[in-house]
Amino acid sequence: MKECSTPAQIKACRALALERNRQLFEEAQTLNRAAHELLETGQLDVEQFEQYRTLRRKADVKFADSIEHLCVLNEDFPPIPMSVQNSQGLRRQLETTE
Repeated sequence: MKECSTPAQIKACRALALERNRQLFEEAQTLNRAAHELLETGQLDVEQFEQYRTLRRKADVKFADSIEHLCVLNEDFPPIPMSVQNSQGLRRQLETTE
């Protein structure tokens, strides 16, 4: 993906990578929630506890993948600094909406 060279291309690549990172994180959260729901059933047996541990391990791997992905993303596609003019325009917009 480093072949992206224009600011618009870099921005598009970064947006796509951030969307994938969000999906990874949501998958991890879903696994984590499913694991904790098993604990809330009240009658936890050994089999259910093993299911819980399996789900938690999968969630932990997904969370780690998400963090690693974000680190690589920030190395390959660092945020494009806003120009002073753009940041002043955004500030004015925020001030007028408050």
